[in-house]
This record gives sequence, structure tokens and C-alpha cells, in this order.
Amino acid sequence: MGNKTSIAELATLLTTPYSHLELGQVNDHAAYVMNFKDTFPYHRHTLDELYLVLEGEITIRFKSGNPVVLKKGESTVVRAHTTHSSESAQGALVLMVKPKEMFPHPSEVE
Repeated sequence: MGNKTSIAELATLLTTPYSHLELGQVNDHAAYVMNFKDTFPYHRHTLDELYLVLEGEITIRFKSGNPVVLKKGESTVVRAHTTHSSESAQGALVLMVKPKEMFPHPSEVE
């Protein structure tokens, strides 16, 4: 039997820019609710990650390529080994799906 989780309740706990809380885990992947605000530094991962904007708007910038702007209800996948940065001037609530424990470590941030 599954447990119920409220995205709205998790969102109230995310007071720091780029803080995140796990919404749930399926096999080796997890869904995270994340508070985007201001700019997160360029970084890359060894695996893909999915962004789905729940509230607000974000921009994902790439070291090589055009930026992607996502609004509420829009999503994209950033492929493995792609150097990218994210930002939100006004703030945004984003659902991210990625392999468990894949948030960048200091050695991955450029």
C-alpha cells in the first residue's frame, strides 16, 4: 500500500534556493520537488535528468547550444554529460526525476 505525499506541503518547506525534497522513489530513480531561484552554477552529470515545471518559469543554459525556457506544464530532459546551468529570476517549483542521489557533488561543478 502506498503513502500519499502532497507537493504543496513539500513546497512550503523549500525556503532556500535550489533546495529539494524527495517526492518518491521508483526503483533506482527518484522524483524531487525543487525550489529554483536565481542561478545554479554550470555542472554536468553522468546520467540523464528530467525537469517538469510545476509553477513559474526556468531557463536552462548550455555551454554549447541555445538555452531552453520552460514554463508551467513544460518539461525537458538534459542528457548525460551535457554541461548546463539553470536559473529562475522570479522563482519556480520544479519536479525533477533522476537517478537517486544524482544531485551534483562539488567535483562536478565547473
